[in-house]
Amino acid sequence: MMKRILVLALLLVGFTAGAQSFESTFVQTKTLKLTGKKIVSEGSIVYTAPDNLAMLYTKPDGDYFIVDGPLLRFDLRGVSLDVNTDNNRTVRLQRNAIMYGIQGKYKEIAQEMEADYTESSVKGGKHVAIKVRKPAPKGYTGMELDYNAKGRLTRMVLEEAGGISTEYLVK
Repeated sequence: MMKRILVLALLLVGFTAGAQSFESTFVQTKTLKLTGKKIVSEGSIVYTAPDNLAMLYTKPDGDYFIVDGPLLRFDLRGVSLDVNTDNNRTVRLQRNAIMYGIQGKYKEIAQEMEADYTESSVKGGKHVAIKVRKPAPKGYTGMELDYNAKGRLTRMVLEEAGGISTEYLVK
């Protein structure tokens, strides 16, 4: 109950000032490369420009991932984090990859992560692939981003150094 109150309070504080926004649902599939095991989660996503995001999970119920400016808060399957990304470069890069991906700023992702990117037109939108030149032991090694014709993110894949791939399908 306390977790739900905290999430609602953060949403009310963080999402009152933005002009651009979208709300949708998502399905997240995390794949462990070594075993092939897939972990599926789902929930709702609320984004308000320029830097507020809430992913509220319904499966598993009560999990959340919130970006409120430089602050990143999450509780995912019992693992919690509450950090100011201004003071933590690794987490800031991860936060920015997700936020810039939503915003369509894949060139900024590539620059910040010291990565190369390719973009291609696909039926109904655009596909972007990002590959980090020198991956860090913790962090992303690459990303894939798909946007519809209106420029809205429909799919994001985050590849991690430990062989974990996380795909988000945004409805």
